[in-house]
Amino acid sequence: MAASNNTKVRNTSITLTLGLGFIVIVYFLLMPTSAAKFNELKKQVVPTVSLYSNPKALDVNLELLNDSKSLKLSDVVDNKWSILYFGYTSCPDVCPIDLAVLNQTIRNMDLADKLQVIFISVDPARDIGKLQNFVERFNADFIGLSAKDSELRKLTKALGIYHEVAQTKQRAAQDHSTHKPKEEKMKMTMPSEKSHNHSMEVVKPADNYLIDHTASYLLLNPDLELIGLLTNPHNASKMAPALDLIIETLD
Repeated sequence: MAASNNTKVRNTSITLTLGLGFIVIVYFLLMPTSAAKFNELKKQVVPTVSLYSNPKALDVNLELLNDSKSLKLSDVVDNKWSILYFGYTSCPDVCPIDLAVLNQTIRNMDLADKLQVIFISVDPARDIGKLQNFVERFNADFIGLSAKDSELRKLTKALGIYHEVAQTKQRAAQDHSTHKPKEEKMKMTMPSEKSHNHSMEVVKPADNYLIDHTASYLLLNPDLELIGLLTNPHNASKMAPALDLIIETLD
């Protein structure tokens, strides 16, 4: 009797094992693998977004600065997806245009609440203290950050962002002139504080410089890994659905 019961138990166990094995096989045959899903996603969002098969992790211990305190990128992102954009507040054209496009993109997204736009200044000497006021002209939810030069270089090097001070034509002309002293003040076109129109502001020649920099939208996942690049030309109507699809698929 005991032997019969043991046989029934073994048969039941074998049946359950075979049944589970069959379910697992059917699952993997019918459901796409993670790699297959990712490759399909890459095809769907190209050329608007270039997704990386091997995301690049950032140094989570890098010290960043907002207008009042030191913090880490993870403190700002708060487990959201994020777009990093590097620029500076005195940028005469490219940065304002790109931030305006990002604002349009966010407004056209269904999953905008899962994405944080972060503007990182490559000109901390002039920008610390006015970053948040600058980014809020474009969107109240944008965040403005910068860093000390050493930390900023670590971050931009890791992300492949180029930035160097470039002498303006006005300053170059002044430096080589024998008729104007170097301490003389001059006028420079700057963005208005209250609108996108331009107003004239008197600045010292020492502050009259531009910065050459990479103008890219870098996409990070919630684990602070660089997972993609939003490619030029930046088009809000195309970026919004692409970002929605990425977040919906990979979140």
